[in-house]
Amino acid sequence: YLFRYLSLKNMKFLDVAFSAVCASLLTRQTEGEYLSTDTYYHKKEILGPAMWHFNGAGTVMYSVDGSTVLKNVTNSGAFVAEGSRDDAVSYFSLASDGHRFVWGGSYGRPYNRVETFDIDTGEPVGYMKTCNLPLDLQYHPTRQEMWVRCATKIGDDHFGEIDVFSVNSLSSDFELINLNETARPYGRLAVHSSLGNYGFASAYNIPYLARMDLSSKEVVNEIQLPKAYGSYDMTYSPVNKHIFVRTRVCCTCGSEDADVLSCGRGPGSPVLVENGPSASADLQTGICSGSCEGTEADTIGVYEIDTVSLEVVGNHNIEDGFGGDPVTSPDGKYILLLGNNAGRSIRVITPNGNGETSSTAAEIPTDFQGGTPGRMVVSDYAFIQDETRNILILAASTDNDVVVVDLDDNYRMRKFALTSDAESSGGSSRSVEWAVNSNFVWVNGGDASAHYILEFPSANIDDAFVARTLTDVASGKTMYVENYERRAAVEQMAKMIGASSSGVSSSGVSSSGESTTMGVLGETNEMGVMGETNEVGALSNEKSSDESKIDIVGII
Repeated sequence: YLFRYLSLKNMKFLDVAFSAVCASLLTRQTEGEYLSTDTYYHKKEILGPAMWHFNGAGTVMYSVDGSTVLKNVTNSGAFVAEGSRDDAVSYFSLASDGHRFVWGGSYGRPYNRVETFDIDTGEPVGYMKTCNLPLDLQYHPTRQEMWVRCATKIGDDHFGEIDVFSVNSLSSDFELINLNETARPYGRLAVHSSLGNYGFASAYNIPYLARMDLSSKEVVNEIQLPKAYGSYDMTYSPVNKHIFVRTRVCCTCGSEDADVLSCGRGPGSPVLVENGPSASADLQTGICSGSCEGTEADTIGVYEIDTVSLEVVGNHNIEDGFGGDPVTSPDGKYILLLGNNAGRSIRVITPNGNGETSSTAAEIPTDFQGGTPGRMVVSDYAFIQDETRNILILAASTDNDVVVVDLDDNYRMRKFALTSDAESSGGSSRSVEWAVNSNFVWVNGGDASAHYILEFPSANIDDAFVARTLTDVASGKTMYVENYERRAAVEQMAKMIGASSSGVSSSGVSSSGESTTMGVLGETNEMGVMGETNEVGALSNEKSSDESKIDIVGII
């Protein structure tokens, strides 16, 4: 028995030793070669907050002040599918989910698709086929899904205009939502965490707003839009849970006294004009939808819809009364109407309570130059919103000025030039993008292949200036990218360290004996580290003898 015991003991010892040697060999690193894919996460070089510029050749990631190119990812080989014409790619829309991927709705390949990039490194991850012309991307954070609004369905493979992809399973193929109306119902999409299981879709040629069940993938309600031919651009405010949607109408054409002089490519057709001076119960020669924007028939402007009662609660228009696109601030406290008035002004609307019509707060006299009457020239905007600043930035495609507005100082406005060049660098559209939690706002100049980087060093808009101009920048789309989930974790950890330094023990009881409500990483004082009990996961109260070192506060 003694011999048997010693033999078993030796065998166990040899087994443990052998396992240790094997583990050492398997995890041994050789130069440039790693035998375990887990090392990817140890070697991963995180870009951090950055401005990403997507162009036909690839993606360039810049530091937020524009001083450094952090990374340049070319399209070559990354997303080139069999049958591609070339490596060039263009994007209808871009979006970030804030914690895993950056998404792009692309075209110019053998088929329309949504492409994904790693939010930390910028590396291409993969692509998924989708419906035709992916115009709009909207992320639903509580469902962890990216929703796609397309212009039209594609055959039996993608029979629907609204697609969805799971952030946690890119390969999953979900059923599309089919609006079941016309062949090409161009429109926009609204999904939000405060809307829960429902989303809304507009269509330029359908006179109602579709309410969709995001789980069953069905249109469950149709909110009628009185006297409208359809609707297109829209935005949502979580402050009052209202949607603001721009209507499309019909108008007369083809004569001197018509709403529009030209009928476009054709002679016009019999339409029912229900708005403006040409309104009649009889059919008239005319056209409908986008061609009537900014005309005297564009009197409805924007409908305001309560997503709770599913009713139209009012409508809004610009000062001139001829239409505008609604956009909202990130916090939903300001709705802007970018009007078809050649850039003379924009209207600011502020939400009231749910079910109540919002109020007109201000008219901003932007006075951009070079615009055509009845046309929209304010092509983009950005808000700087933090603890000390509440600033709006507006830019137009027709001149080289930007307008900045202090929303906390009675809408005080200032205008200054991006460049001394006489000719506008805006091209067909100028984009504006704030690098969140920084002092920098990026404004592009497509015709000059430039980016103008504005600096806002204080809350005073008079201190803003053009800090840097980047040249030889390829035409494309720019967006700010940050892993907000990582930022939140770091901020939470900093709060925990601060609480520990001020005398909060591992059990969630302060040095004065007062019970606290929070333990480690948001858990209650009954829990330890990430759900472990304090007997296992309690933090040590012992300090390092070396004050220059950081104390260990927990195990994750």
